Amino acid sequence: MARAALRLVELPRWPIKRMLRLEEALVRHEPGNWCLITALPPQQPTVVVGLGGKPERLLDAGELQKRPVPVIRRFTGGGTVVVNGGVVVTSLIVDKGCEACAPFPRDIMKWTEGIYRDAFSQMIDSTQFALRDHDYVFQDRKVGGNAQSIVKDKWIHHTSFLWDFDEADMRYLTLPEKRPEYRGDRSHDDFLAKLGALSGVDAGEGALKLASGLFDSLGAAFDVERGSLSELEAVEARHSSGGWRPVDFPPSGG
Repeated sequence: MARAALRLVELPRWPIKRMLRLEEALVRHEPGNWCLITALPPQQPTVVVGLGGKPERLLDAGELQKRPVPVIRRFTGGGTVVVNGGVVVTSLIVDKGCEACAPFPRDIMKWTEGIYRDAFSQMIDSTQFALRDHDYVFQDRKVGGNAQSIVKDKWIHHTSFLWDFDEADMRYLTLPEKRPEYRGDRSHDDFLAKLGALSGVDAGEGALKLASGLFDSLGAAFDVERGSLSELEAVEARHSSGGWRPVDFPPSGG
């Protein structure tokens, strides 16, 4: 039996709102399997909250009042992340009928763990790369956060890889009440690691290297081909909303 096709597209530095809008359009409305990769553009930091996240428990209202930045809610689940030009975002959008893995949250994450470990093998010591709880880690420090959504015919696995970040921006985030056992009470400074420092390349070059690695690692399960930017721009033209919505936090006037 012929393997399913998957189109891999390296996006020029698309902002997070545009990326999220495209993701929801592909997972809910468009056919086929996709892998998208972009290094976010240099920009004002944006705080992205998961679908079920409670900003009042996850974010430091005082810090946001001192240094206001946009807060948005994405259409997928998962945790809270501060994104800027040091983040590489990847998305795997796959038909439920694909034989690569079962369409259930833990099955998807265990499968993607192997895919990303292989894809990173030319940049870092990938034997130290693993899935811990819902995070990708290098040794015991988080390098990537994940979000997922499983709908009628497809699933999406969205990852924010921390290539670089400003430690001050982590002050927007509180220590979550519910957190992985491996994290314990560690602060963000002790809990997070920068893939830029580990790999020796910046986010732009890292996105290119990761795309090349994913082209190979996904080839074990799919007939991988390079998709075109024009295809995705046509998808955008058909679906001009969705993917995220603004969050009023701290509440206006509050």
